[in-house]
Amino acid sequence: LVIDDAYSEYMKNDDYSSGLELFKNKDNVFILRTFSKMFGLASLRIGWGYGSKQIIRALNVIKPPFNVNGLAQVAAAESLKDKQFIQKSIRHNLNYANRLKKFLEKYNIFSNDVSANFLLLNFDDCKYSANFLYQKLKNKGIILRSTEDGYHIKNKLRLTIGSSRENLIFMNAVRKIFN
Repeated sequence: LVIDDAYSEYMKNDDYSSGLELFKNKDNVFILRTFSKMFGLASLRIGWGYGSKQIIRALNVIKPPFNVNGLAQVAAAESLKDKQFIQKSIRHNLNYANRLKKFLEKYNIFSNDVSANFLLLNFDDCKYSANFLYQKLKNKGIILRSTEDGYHIKNKLRLTIGSSRENLIFMNAVRKIFN
């Protein structure tokens, strides 16, 4: 069993337990984490895994000899030390996710409860379709993730929480489209 724990740092719900908390002593489970989300190191393509010695040995047999460069390893190790950045990122994410959720509800675009660094936007009650807004925003250089291609989930978009500036640009663009 492989558990993708990529968003675990964002998960602050009382009823949430990470894969690591639930399965760290299981011999047949491998838990994946990434430095791409919370730590902002996506371009370095670095993450880590936790599993039994047996699983680690098997992975070492098939991994490339130089699979992670030294700079990425140093950046990842240093990012773990910056606890203030992590807490600031969590606060920023929760603040903007809630603001964006409330803002979009004015246009009858509803979403999941805030729990990660993105919202799944539901356009079923909106006067515009997800594809309509996707195209309008794309024309303005704002890219959301369509859930139709690949996922086959109709009339939804995935909105990643961005920087303060990016979030404000997004909200202004949506406001102009709807008004």
